Amino acid sequence: MPSLRYTPAYPLGQFIQCFWYWEGILEGAHTHERLMPNGEATIVFNLRDEPIRIYRSDNLQQFDTYGHAVLSGARTNYFVIDTVGQERVLGIQFQPGGAFPFFREPADAMENASVTLEDLWRTRVEELRERMLSAPGISVMFHILEQDLLAQLARPLAWHPAVNYALNRIRQTPHGTTITAITDQIGLSPRRFIQLFRQQVGLTPKAFSRVRRFQQVIQAVHGIGNADWTQIALDCGYYDQPHFIHDFQSFSGVTPSVYLASATMHMNHVPIV
Repeated sequence: MPSLRYTPAYPLGQFIQCFWYWEGILEGAHTHERLMPNGEATIVFNLRDEPIRIYRSDNLQQFDTYGHAVLSGARTNYFVIDTVGQERVLGIQFQPGGAFPFFREPADAMENASVTLEDLWRTRVEELRERMLSAPGISVMFHILEQDLLAQLARPLAWHPAVNYALNRIRQTPHGTTITAITDQIGLSPRRFIQLFRQQVGLTPKAFSRVRRFQQVIQAVHGIGNADWTQIALDCGYYDQPHFIHDFQSFSGVTPSVYLASATMHMNHVPIV
């Protein structure tokens, strides 16, 4: 069951965490999974012939299709995919705020949304997919993707300095960084700062901070058998248990204990049984 990752070199590596490839049938009896938000955008290419499907969270009989490639923007909500659609896929996992140089549209145009990639990149998408399918190996696929992204940049590979500063602050302490603390250092009004941040990252600073704090929790418990939820909530800056549980359920659709009991090898995938 091949599962490979590749981190592109500078300058793409500032904006892209990795390219990844997965091939095989996922283990377990479940047919659908929730994908939990992490505040980052993702592109997925389905290398099989079937179109990508994203399901309604409240009705798995209903879904939208997205051709062979989809962009999922930065999110504060989860969405649902099927396991069959993951049999042979290749993806781009962007850094927080890392997708904006590759699209003419501002990042907040894709906030909490999935978009057929052809709507954004036009005929380039199918041409790129065909070149990857013709590649003699996965490493060559990654190289083709890397060169295409470098050649097709829509914007310079640089964040606004205020956004870059804020991203670093929030990554380090997502629960201890306020807009006031940031704007005191960058010389912009709160309104202008929020506008810039949202256009480049895809979420408001407050929403992004909440999602990154949720991700701190997931990283702390993924792969362990038991969790001291009270201590984890305190360590991650939640002021009480109801606040923590409310945030966790709003982002994941499940309680913390259900997540821990059903977690897969993929940290942000939760089986729906």
